[in-house]
Amino acid sequence: MNLDLEEYRPLLMGLMDGELTPEEAARVNDALIRSNALREEYEKLRETTGRLEAISLLEPTDQIARELWSSPYHRLARDSGIWLILGGSILLVAYGIIEFIVSDEPVIPRLGIAAIALGTVMLLITFIRERVRTHAVDPYKDVER
Repeated sequence: MNLDLEEYRPLLMGLMDGELTPEEAARVNDALIRSNALREEYEKLRETTGRLEAISLLEPTDQIARELWSSPYHRLARDSGIWLILGGSILLVAYGIIEFIVSDEPVIPRLGIAAIALGTVMLLITFIRERVRTHAVDPYKDVER
């Protein structure tokens, strides 16, 4: 007896997942008994599904990054890097302010430099404030990726 394989193919995954009604499951099982081609396709699907289930959602690189991020050495390096960048930025800004005050340059370039510095500080403060506000109400902040 010839079966229409196209009729049963969409039902194979439903059979494996237990999503078919009892009547549909009985019909597909009957077709699997009668058709070698459908049975081979079903076995290939089961094999592929088994391989996919063995794959972890957490990639090794994510695990390594998480371990590195929480290690004491990494925290020291990260915190040291942040403090060095912050300290260097403060020193450069302080030097720029001192040079701005004591310099004999014309007024227009000094005002331009002051406008750029003030704009940068304003954008930085706005960015930080928005990130803090967004983080406070973010419903996905505790979701592990």
